[in-house]
Amino acid sequence: MKKFWMLLCILLLTGCRGEEAAPVVYLPAATPKTETIAPATAAPTPTPAPTPVPSPVPTATPLTEQRALELYVEQMDTRQKIGQLVMFGFSGTRSVSNEFAQLMEQYAIGNVILYGPNIARTDKDGGFARCAALTDSVNAHNVSEIPLLISTDVEGGNVTRFKWKNWPTHAATLGKKADEDLARRQFAAIGEGLLSAGINTDLAPVLDTAKSPGKTFLGKRIISSEAAVTGRIGTACIEGLHGAGCLSIVKHFPGHGATSADSHETTPVVKKSLEELWDYELLPFAQAVEAGVDGVMVAHIAYPNIDSEHIASQSPVLIDGVLRQQMGFEGLILSDDFRMAGLRKQTSVSDGAVQFILSGGDIILCGANHSYQAAILEGLTAAVADGTLPESRLNESVTRILKAKMQVTDWAPDN
Repeated sequence: MKKFWMLLCILLLTGCRGEEAAPVVYLPAATPKTETIAPATAAPTPTPAPTPVPSPVPTATPLTEQRALELYVEQMDTRQKIGQLVMFGFSGTRSVSNEFAQLMEQYAIGNVILYGPNIARTDKDGGFARCAALTDSVNAHNVSEIPLLISTDVEGGNVTRFKWKNWPTHAATLGKKADEDLARRQFAAIGEGLLSAGINTDLAPVLDTAKSPGKTFLGKRIISSEAAVTGRIGTACIEGLHGAGCLSIVKHFPGHGATSADSHETTPVVKKSLEELWDYELLPFAQAVEAGVDGVMVAHIAYPNIDSEHIASQSPVLIDGVLRQQMGFEGLILSDDFRMAGLRKQTSVSDGAVQFILSGGDIILCGANHSYQAAILEGLTAAVADGTLPESRLNESVTRILKAKMQVTDWAPDN
């Protein structure tokens, strides 16, 4: 039995080797593929917009006084500008005459002069109170917002206009004493008196100098025969007026010292060279310019060796060349009175007015002759209209005039 089961096993094993069976290779079970699910992406956080930085607001550069004046003048009309270029007089001691009031309003007259006949010096107070009422009347007829320069000429001695409690002494006396403090005090008192009467401009002191003052028509109105003394005392007079708050206009450039002729009656002729004038006559004026004088009045005198074509008040050589360029004067230049024969024997008042402004002058002076005044205004108006007198030339003078007015009034340009 045992042999049977052994034989059966051998037979079974032999039959199974007829074809070799492929080996069975056991592989590790495959790991199931797991689908990777990306995590949900959060919405991006928005980048905050930059905080806007405000653009800097441009800061306006403050206008200089000079530029403010220039801009103001540019917007003025021609009539207003021409009105500033004149200083006119009238008759009366209590109020402005109707004729002059009409002229003031028609042409916007910017400056007024009072002479002796306008001052009631026989009044108990010497004429000051009545003059104050008169200047109130003048101001009431001013059609412009720009205040007036109201002038007179108080020099001392016999040119005082009012009756003074403490009488101002002659210029010659001041020169003889050579006391600057005395001159300064005297003109401070003059300035205070004028301001109390509504006058803000004194056509003084006289700076003509002469070797023999008594041989000139000015006489004791001349401070000294020594140019240095005239300049020194004249400067003290200017300082006195400034201390009181009054403008000072020195006169009579370039000087009457070398002639005995009176420019009220004729045209004086001085045959000096410019070099000779610089050695003597011009020295006090140069010193006044250095001291800051407000204005210089130009005389109706001929200097043929300096300008053979024009008298001084018409001369670009003397006004622009000497006074403006050589002396460096930037203030007001006034003419002497246009009623004087010194001018009228040379030219008409209308042509003379135009030439004076073209030569570098600023203010044309003319006393109480309304026909002359009208001719001056008409001549200037026509010259601007036909281009003879450029608007730019008007602007230069008007700017200087308004600048002077700011020194003695509370007015300022409104830009």
